[in-house]
Amino acid sequence: MTETVHLDVLLVEDNPGDARLVEHHLNSPAVAHFVDDVTISHVDSLAPVAEHSGAAYDVVLLDLGLPESTGLPTLDRATEIVEAVPIIVLTGMQDREMAIEAINRGAQDYLPKEDLDGDRLVRALRYAVVRSRQQRAIQRQTDQMDFFNSILQHDILNGMNVIRARAELLENTLDSEEREYASTVVQWSDDLIELTEKVRAVLETVTEEGGRDHENRELQTVLAAAAERARSVSDDCTVTVEPQSVTVVADELLDDVFGNLFLNAVEHGGQDVTIDVTTTVSEGVVTVCIADDGDGVPDSEARRIFERGEKGSESGGTGFGLYFVDTMVRSYGGDIWVENSEHGGAAFYVELPRATL
Repeated sequence: MTETVHLDVLLVEDNPGDARLVEHHLNSPAVAHFVDDVTISHVDSLAPVAEHSGAAYDVVLLDLGLPESTGLPTLDRATEIVEAVPIIVLTGMQDREMAIEAINRGAQDYLPKEDLDGDRLVRALRYAVVRSRQQRAIQRQTDQMDFFNSILQHDILNGMNVIRARAELLENTLDSEEREYASTVVQWSDDLIELTEKVRAVLETVTEEGGRDHENRELQTVLAAAAERARSVSDDCTVTVEPQSVTVVADELLDDVFGNLFLNAVEHGGQDVTIDVTTTVSEGVVTVCIADDGDGVPDSEARRIFERGEKGSESGGTGFGLYFVDTMVRSYGGDIWVENSEHGGAAFYVELPRATL
């Protein structure tokens, strides 16, 4: 069964002739193809709108030349009154610069009255309503992620730190088998705290305007630390990092980005895997290649391996690691991809902005 589409339109127009023309277009067959029913509320100024600010509208058609104001200040005032409602500006002026400025100030569209007809009006209505609904949906998702991020920080992360502290206390006081149990709790607490911090970083990256703050990082130091982490997991793996002194734009989580990639090579390449790391520096860009001699990544997986929840066929993890890597690298303004390495395994390429000192 098709859902009935109803559209509540607020028309703010002080010229009776222009108002009748707009109402005529709103009742045209072109609009009827877009919605089943249109309700038009007509006022000749923003004053009655401000008095009934709780009224719900799907879209506002706004004339910029009103008794109380003209031009863009009218739009600014309307935006304050009907917050979050899409506004289509109607004007008798053909002014491209004003049209651009109106869009920049929050209008969904800008229609000169002399060019107005049913088809053009219905296109503007459709796009304005659809964009507005998409924006509200994105805002709801952002608010939800902010909420979950707050829970991660104040509830889960704080709780895990308390558990870890108590377990560490037991680890230092118990003997033999019981001490091993406490050590296991400490280790799992560290893993969960680290994972929680990574999830929070991803949430901050995708929700905060402008993303996380970036800083200059010495790449060789980061790669050396990641190599040591890989060697600590497997005594039989061989990790070679080509020396290259260069600074990139990233943040403190760059260590975890490369740590994940090195550990991924050990996990999928085997305990005796050989990992060769090379760095190429060009103007404005630094590219790191992490190549191993493991089983490689099938072409069918290479295209989606960085997607959320994806993991290798032999992986027992959550699939979050490479999604985290991809999210953070792109937040730095970089790129990441995987190819077949000349050693027969996988070669992960990480492209990062080179810092200007």
